[in-house]
Amino acid sequence: MNLQSMSQNWKKTGFICLMACILIVLQLMIGLSASPVVASAADAPPAGIEIKLKQGSDTALVNGKEVKIQGMYETKGVTMIPVRALMIAFDLDIQFFKSDNKKSFVLNSKTYRDYSALVKLGATEAEVNGTVVKLPQPAVEKQGSIMVPLRYFAESLETVVKFDSKNKTIYITRAADVLIDDKKRIGSSKDNWSIGAPLHNPSEPAVIGWFGSNPRQGVWNWSGTLNEHPNSSYTVSIWTDEGGNPMTDAEALEQLKKQIHNTWFTIKEQTLKTDAGQFVGFLAGHNEAFSVAYSQFWILRLPEKTYYFEIYIKNESLDNNVIKKYEWVAGQLLPTFRAAFDEKDVNSKDVTLIK
Repeated sequence: MNLQSMSQNWKKTGFICLMACILIVLQLMIGLSASPVVASAADAPPAGIEIKLKQGSDTALVNGKEVKIQGMYETKGVTMIPVRALMIAFDLDIQFFKSDNKKSFVLNSKTYRDYSALVKLGATEAEVNGTVVKLPQPAVEKQGSIMVPLRYFAESLETVVKFDSKNKTIYITRAADVLIDDKKRIGSSKDNWSIGAPLHNPSEPAVIGWFGSNPRQGVWNWSGTLNEHPNSSYTVSIWTDEGGNPMTDAEALEQLKKQIHNTWFTIKEQTLKTDAGQFVGFLAGHNEAFSVAYSQFWILRLPEKTYYFEIYIKNESLDNNVIKKYEWVAGQLLPTFRAAFDEKDVNSKDVTLIK
């Protein structure tokens, strides 16, 4: 099997789909999304993923819901499962094409997680997350369903696979993704705020002199990573100003945009309801010399203080996966914000004490 040729064929046959995706992204970048997306703290990622497959059954339990599937089977000691179960559980998109006149498909994540698999039916090699891998058995089509080797594809999605021999049942599970440390906080006793600290690879908070490319005094900034890998970094900046009367979402958004440089353009507006109050924000782009930078800005207007937030995720380009990452980070981070600082909490780092 020639994976290079396979990739080229996929690129050719998928050109129209790719152009359609680019047009959608361009629509977002020029702010054609008419109404803001409303979210709440309840929209946080689910408490893990579970697939339950039983031998001899044409149904599966996917995150607690019964799904009709092609039953799993074993061939040459390898258990084959329907890719449909993985697609539903892990929110994967599938696109079919032909490579060397053989049916092939590509799986891509529709969430904030990075995942892709390029597979040719009948071949013992595949390309997963950009790496060519050997499969214990090739993917095949059975009665209209795509079947793939269980353990490899399940574990490539960072799951745990367990077999209950007594009940002849296989469990595929993945714990919920956690971004924020539920025990440690960062905050300011001076400006009366605190927020959950990064769980992975947290940096020491530092004061910087800008917010949204505009000069600002007293902006606190720190970073963490989306997972254990140090190259998946994100940065948080917080700046406070005087509070005041309540604002409508439109007024809050206008107030927020006044605080950043006017070269930023709106891609997608959002609101997020939390215990601390209603956050209003937007994902924005900024043209630089040879690229476009992206950040997400938020405002929380309270009587005592107005809080401004910037979230930056290290990325080279914008696509739906990156947009989902911003929504995921904000959905985990902002609900931990409190307009208060507990000086007695030994797990809370007071930035005003940092020299």
